[in-house]
Amino acid sequence: MPNIIHAADLHIGAKFEFLPPESAAQAIRLQLTALKALVEHAASSAADALLIAGDLFDTPEVRPQISSVVFSILSKCPCPIFLSPGNHDYYHAASPYATQPLPSNLHVFTSRTLTPVALADGSTVIWGAAFQDNKASIPLDVRLDPFKLNICLLHGELGGNSGYNAISESAVISSHFDYIALGHNHRFSGVFRIGETALSCPGCFSATASNETGVKGYLSGKIDKGIAALTLHPSGTAQFEDVSLSISGLSDDTALAEALFPLLPTPTEHICLTVHLTGTRMYEPNLEALSRSLRKTFLHAQVFDESAAMQDPYRYKDEDGLRGTVTRDFMHRISENSHDEQTYAKLSLALEYALAALEGRDPE
Repeated sequence: MPNIIHAADLHIGAKFEFLPPESAAQAIRLQLTALKALVEHAASSAADALLIAGDLFDTPEVRPQISSVVFSILSKCPCPIFLSPGNHDYYHAASPYATQPLPSNLHVFTSRTLTPVALADGSTVIWGAAFQDNKASIPLDVRLDPFKLNICLLHGELGGNSGYNAISESAVISSHFDYIALGHNHRFSGVFRIGETALSCPGCFSATASNETGVKGYLSGKIDKGIAALTLHPSGTAQFEDVSLSISGLSDDTALAEALFPLLPTPTEHICLTVHLTGTRMYEPNLEALSRSLRKTFLHAQVFDESAAMQDPYRYKDEDGLRGTVTRDFMHRISENSHDEQTYAKLSLALEYALAALEGRDPE
């Protein structure tokens, strides 16, 4: 029963241009640090194979300064590495897989059709193929030895018609693979079965867009016939998180900070945070000061005010009719109780509820 690591969509070489230069540089450094940690995990877990299901690199042509560092890190992996190029790092004449010296422990699949490579245990076969352009359609219909453990490594997506090697459920069922290690989709699919075949896409190892929120990682564990005991491990790359906070009822920046603090994700040093302020605001928050404060802790932070300004509670005071009468009555009572903070607040709230009822809306 081999011990397998399954990673995908590392996107090394991404520039993170939507981040400020210092944060982008740190996100790039985190990618390489995480790759080193992945190799260390292969050693500490006594992995029999590291599978990379495409998009090791973010672009099909990679600067030698980047590819040489990546290949140097991978060369230290104690187990064989198998890589099926994807739509971002597809195999072609100018790709680093064709032009750069590859580590002896790295096998890159280069054919458009599935080809086999046997593991040293003599009972496991890794099948893989390559994108040779940014689109591909790779059939699963190969002749398998039923007495071997057959693992398929592919960049592709289950279902769909996008051209990124869409794989149908019927093709999976008829393939009889024991495990299909997928890449391409940037969200973890879970480990599941279609017929007798176990499948998974671990999601991206490294998020490259702010909407790819949540912890990113890779799968590690045992594979055998009828068994896919795999666990998702965080990769430690840059992480993007969104937090929404209603500022309705908050009166100043101190109250805003106190309400926001319990919602902040941890640990902070790898997180690019986006805060969305919603609701109805009673004051104008200092967004720049809040952003600066968050950036002292987070890899990056930005704050968007999506709240609506509270309307003037006395906007109907000069109007004839019921709304004007109600407004003037409350204005008089509020004025009389301006010295009593608690009563003043209750009367102000009562006026808002009264106007909301008359306008047929929810109170602010």
